[in-house]
Amino acid sequence: MKRTTSYLRSAALIGVLAASFGSVANAADLRFALADDPDALDTKSNRAQTGLTVLTVMCDRLMWTDSKLTILPGLAKSWSWSDDGKELTLDLIEGAKFQDGTPFDAEAVKINIERNKEKGSQRADDISTVASVEAVSPTKVLIKVSEPSAQLLSKLADRVGIVFSPTVIKELGDNLGRAPVCVGPYKFVERVAQDRIVLEKDANYYDAAKYAFDKVTFRIIPDDAVRLANLQSGELDLMEKLDPSNAATVAEDKNLQIIPMTVLNNQTVVLNLNREGPMKDPKVREALEMALDRQAIVDVAFAGQYQAGNQFVAPDSPFYNADFPIPARDPEKAKALIAEAGLQEPVPLKILVPNRPLSVRVGEMMQAMGTNAGFAITLDVVDFATTLKLTDEGNFESWGPIGPQFANDLDTVAYPVLHSTGGRNLSRYKSPEMDKLLEATRTATDPAKRMELFKEASALAVKDRPVLYLYHQKPLFVATSKLKGFHATGDGFVKLDGMTID
Repeated sequence: MKRTTSYLRSAALIGVLAASFGSVANAADLRFALADDPDALDTKSNRAQTGLTVLTVMCDRLMWTDSKLTILPGLAKSWSWSDDGKELTLDLIEGAKFQDGTPFDAEAVKINIERNKEKGSQRADDISTVASVEAVSPTKVLIKVSEPSAQLLSKLADRVGIVFSPTVIKELGDNLGRAPVCVGPYKFVERVAQDRIVLEKDANYYDAAKYAFDKVTFRIIPDDAVRLANLQSGELDLMEKLDPSNAATVAEDKNLQIIPMTVLNNQTVVLNLNREGPMKDPKVREALEMALDRQAIVDVAFAGQYQAGNQFVAPDSPFYNADFPIPARDPEKAKALIAEAGLQEPVPLKILVPNRPLSVRVGEMMQAMGTNAGFAITLDVVDFATTLKLTDEGNFESWGPIGPQFANDLDTVAYPVLHSTGGRNLSRYKSPEMDKLLEATRTATDPAKRMELFKEASALAVKDRPVLYLYHQKPLFVATSKLKGFHATGDGFVKLDGMTID
């Protein structure tokens, strides 16, 4: 007997839903400010949250998640697992087309999943258990896994679930991100680096009636104050990443609305363990941790709006390992550890910092905290795209604050960063014990067992310190008060269906 998840999508229901979204005939343009210039608009190579922000507006996914991280239908209207947990069957919606007119079908899904498994893909680790993909019929996909996979559905509701046109994959290959084509409500028009990305509505999209905006323009504005000023002046309709210290002021502005989000995320300092220098010594890494006051960073840099943390999940998460609470700042212990490592004070450390004002603020606080704790910290502040290039090359000593900002499963905030083959393991951390634990989390279909494995992995990360976890964000969006129907995926990405501006 198969375990099956299915959802009604009758013509009558679709009609009711379309009516419930009201009249979206107040066609307009949406102007949405991002804090960073997105990296590749291609899920195979995308690493940054901002790239997926754009792709989520453009593209459907095979599945979605809601605020409780429940898996919901998307391009896959239903799915079922075999009894042994090694075969997943997807039933696809019918009649959809890619934005270039190519029909959406099972073969397209197969091509995309296989592409995401290719060597060098940022998604290869996400779907490492996928052994084969078969297009059984135009609307049915069979995915075989090498072992039961606890996280596969979550991955199909994330980047892996975005399906690009096979025609464009063939034409552009790994340059697809320059002009992506998917199944979704908005198609790509142009991109001007460090300035804007423009999308326009795809009138042939199968659910086009639910989308009010004719055009979406993403403006790239790294400075928090400038983003907010543009919104206040009416030059923007929506912005991400409000500086929490401005939240009280914005809340008093009747022309604006603050929209808080609760999502799985963390922010860290990544320590390059593959580079000769003091950070290769675990005593020095512990000393750096003893130099930092996480709660002070949260209180001063973020007006107490975020949550201090020392693990890949926040202290109020059921997955948090309570045996390892946040350590208090102890400058004297930091100095003693430096001495035990046989080093002289001050120990030099360069931190690569993205040029966002809030990130720089955190960097400056870490710099000050290190001064009387045996460290001489310097900051290398560069644009975000450059930090990605330098860290890919291994040309850095430490990097932060940085981390997965939106996730729909613990696997996303743990495996890529801590597994030796992880796509975001930029510390170059290698631990057979950690690899074994994280691999086990992917096959543990019993929730209690999976939780225990994650707690063990968290304890090991606390001990080895390839990254230092600092805090957990509670992202704040701000919109004009005229904007109605704001909503997002369970992993925190804005969706535009049902959204309007009066």
